[in-house]
Amino acid sequence: MLILVVILAVVGVGVWIASRGLPGLPGTEAGSDEPAGVIPAGTTSAVIEYVHDGDTLFLEDGRKVRLLGIDSPEVGDNAECWGEESTMLLRSLLPEGTSVQVLADEEPLDQYGRSLLFIFTDDATNVNLELVKRGAAEAVFYEPNDLFQTELRNAESQAHDGGRGMWAACG
Repeated sequence: MLILVVILAVVGVGVWIASRGLPGLPGTEAGSDEPAGVIPAGTTSAVIEYVHDGDTLFLEDGRKVRLLGIDSPEVGDNAECWGEESTMLLRSLLPEGTSVQVLADEEPLDQYGRSLLFIFTDDATNVNLELVKRGAAEAVFYEPNDLFQTELRNAESQAHDGGRGMWAACG
């Protein structure tokens, strides 16, 4: 019984973090209180295996994914300001085992063989866009992939102007 209570408490905290942002990290509060959108047509189901950093993750089907339309600060040997925070935010939005919907654009793979995808949660949150809204990534596009370009660029401007995340912390 005690184990069940502990598991429920941990899951509850994870859900709370994912819905509210990361407490104690300036600029990572949720992007807005607007109702979630609609998952676009053409998505397919996937399950998160592991988040590597703020814009790279692995799916349980073996795909290594580079999130489309964004670039987050680096971690590891080439660490950049806000890299760890960006990684923690993506891990809170997409914990291991999370079921998601994924969507490719024109070019499905990058030069390294990674799947280029947008990821949507069950409540239709565009995770790529959410990272930009919270100042954990910037909008970056490589033709011909340009889905959600307007939304991502607008979110970046708002995050920058609002001093969210890396825009406040990294100068």
